[in-house]
Amino acid sequence: MKKNQILLSLAVITSILFMSCKKDNKMPSIEYQLKRSSTSSAPISARILGGSVEFTSGYASVNEIEFEAEKENTELEYKSETRKKIDLFSPISSLGILTVPAGVYDDVEFEVEVQPNGTDAAFQLNGSFTNGNAVVTPIVFTVNTPLEIESEQSRVTIVDGASLTAFTTLNLSLLTTGVTETMLNNATRSSGIVQISATSNTNIYNIMFDNLRNCGGVEIDD
Repeated sequence: MKKNQILLSLAVITSILFMSCKKDNKMPSIEYQLKRSSTSSAPISARILGGSVEFTSGYASVNEIEFEAEKENTELEYKSETRKKIDLFSPISSLGILTVPAGVYDDVEFEVEVQPNGTDAAFQLNGSFTNGNAVVTPIVFTVNTPLEIESEQSRVTIVDGASLTAFTTLNLSLLTTGVTETMLNNATRSSGIVQISATSNTNIYNIMFDNLRNCGGVEIDD
């Protein structure tokens, strides 16, 4: 089955920044990192129509990092397994390191694969919903299917001995765009908690999952 993909938009906030330094006689490397956005200190406030949502904690189960590109009309792929549980509220989290030969690469894709690991979901956010009557209800947004967080660039040049850092920043405050107070007021509850997943409150889940596709953009700085 083809994995779900999150393609980070070029229009919003996510960034991949490259910082390089010369290291002689060493294969170029790329360290993938997840960086908290300037607005993502806990709690993260997310607007909904008629109420408010705050996310207070969350994580992603990273399984693999990949670098896919074309070089001289040949498709190339470099990947590394990296089983890590990443705190989405941490200022910076290291996801792993890839070694990639020097060269000029076209149609570049930087991919971070997340998937369930044991009892941990692929992606989860915990928080609360406050409606117009000031009633507070806990909510949990859970993704339990493998997916790829993917960022693209048309061309990337990697020089001999380079040590690069790829920063990805997700703006989680955008996840509830299109969700309304009425939807959450009418949501099914389990032990008083609004569980949002592929099998529970799926109308809200589909909106939030689709919003992940628009949580950021890409910028490369040598």
